Amino acid sequence: MSRQRQINKKEEIKQLILNTAREIMVKEGIDKISIRKITNTLDYSPGIVYHYFKDKEEIIETLLKEGYGEILNSVRVKDWENEPEKEIRERFISYINAVLEFSDCYLAIVLSDKTSILQYTSILHKGVSEDRKSIKILCDSIRKGIQLNQFKECNVELTAQALWVSIFGLTVRLIIEGEIDIEQKEKLINQQLDILISGIKK
Repeated sequence: MSRQRQINKKEEIKQLILNTAREIMVKEGIDKISIRKITNTLDYSPGIVYHYFKDKEEIIETLLKEGYGEILNSVRVKDWENEPEKEIRERFISYINAVLEFSDCYLAIVLSDKTSILQYTSILHKGVSEDRKSIKILCDSIRKGIQLNQFKECNVELTAQALWVSIFGLTVRLIIEGEIDIEQKEKLINQQLDILISGIKK
């Protein structure tokens, strides 16, 4: 077997392990992922899984990074230089739509109260803008609005957290309630953004 084929085969097996872990996460919850369940599903020996991942925590961490990476890649939007309101709107709309594409995985991750998961998903602690890229981006937009005299003076990080939590609530309801028609979904998102942004505008 050529070296390239060996590399491809290894990548296939690694991805198969991750896909199996993802299926367990969606069906049973992220805390139900285990090496034993993965090996039983794939009919592999534990040694094969340990060849690719140190432990189940590394598998979960990889799933988290992949999931959030896909969502963050989806929310790259135009930089509205002097229009931070449009910037915030566009980012939130892109975020909601991206999350709805990965809804099962998203819920399994963000609704977990496990400490090992919260170290990646918690956003309510002081200083969150230093270690959460999405909150930092939102803080930058709010700060820009204040500097342009479009937004009220405020505690920028607290404001970003409050905005994010509100959007999070709508996003989770959209996932849970499922078949909301597109027109109603767009009206709900725009109405919530109107209310939220009016609260920070001068």
